Amino acid sequence: MILRILLTLTVSLTTLYSKDLVFAENSEWEIVSEGHQFAEGMAWDAEGHFYFTDVPRNQLFKVDKDTGEKTMISDQTGRANGIAFGPDGRLYGCSSGDNAINAWDPKTWEKTTVNEGTLSNDIAILDDGTIFYTDPNSKLVWRLASRSRGRNIAATLPWKPNGITLSLDQKALLVAEFDSDTIHGFHVGEDSKLTGTSFHAYKLGMPSDKLGRLDGMEVLADGRLLSGTALGTQIAPPVHAGSGAQPLIIIPSPDGRPRCNYARISPDNQWLYAAYAKDLLRRRIVDGFGQL
Repeated sequence: MILRILLTLTVSLTTLYSKDLVFAENSEWEIVSEGHQFAEGMAWDAEGHFYFTDVPRNQLFKVDKDTGEKTMISDQTGRANGIAFGPDGRLYGCSSGDNAINAWDPKTWEKTTVNEGTLSNDIAILDDGTIFYTDPNSKLVWRLASRSRGRNIAATLPWKPNGITLSLDQKALLVAEFDSDTIHGFHVGEDSKLTGTSFHAYKLGMPSDKLGRLDGMEVLADGRLLSGTALGTQIAPPVHAGSGAQPLIIIPSPDGRPRCNYARISPDNQWLYAAYAKDLLRRRIVDGFGQL
C-alpha cells in the first residue's frame, strides 16, 4: 500500500513539473569563464557575441559566439558592473569606480563618460535611449535623458535597489529590492519618465535570514522573471498572473557555489547563463523554454 502511494506521488510530481522543465535532457553546467574576483553584468551584441565584467579588477570581456574564445577588451572599466547595449550600438556600463556611466564604442572600444557624479550598480535602457540605473548606496534610481544625458532622480526608495530591467513592452521598469523577496514595478510614461506609485511585480523565494539578495534579472518572453538570488537562480510568474500561473522554480547554485548574482537567457534561447562571483556558467535549456 505504501509503495503504491509513493508510486502515485512520483507520477503526480512528474506530471506537475514536466511542464516547467528548464534544462535540456542530459545537459550539464559548462564553464564559460573562471578565475574571477567578481564576475557580473552580462550583455550580447547584435551578432550574438557575449560580454561580461569582473568588477573589482576593472575588466570587460568578450566571448566569441562561434569559438568561445575569450578576449579582455578593457582593464580600465572604472569598476564597471551592470552593462547593456543601447540603441546606438554602444555598450553602456555602471562604472562606480569612475562615479560615472560610461559607454564603449564597439568599433574601437574607446571609453567615453556619458554622465558622472553618482555611484551605480545595474542598468536598463529604453529603445529611445533613455537610461535608468540603480544606486544602492543612496537608495535611488537615476534617469539619464536620451539626448541631453541630463540626470534626474527617477525614484527615491526606502530600500536598497540592485538589479534592474524592463518589461517586454517597456511600459514598466522593474527594480529588485536586494534584501527581500520583492521585485517592484514602476510605470513608464510616454515621456519615458516614471509615473504613479510602484507595485509588487514579482515575488521570489527567500532564505531563513530574509535576505533574498535579488540581483541581475530579465523578463522572459512568457512574462516570467529570471533572477539571480541568494537561493540560486529563480524563475517566477508575475504577482497577478492568476490561478493558472506556473509555479516558482528555484535552481540551486551548482556544486556549493555562492549565491547567483546575475542570470540571463542567451538571445538564441538555447542557454541559461549564471554568474557566481568567481566563475560564470551556462547550461543548455529545453526547446521553447520561456517562450509564449
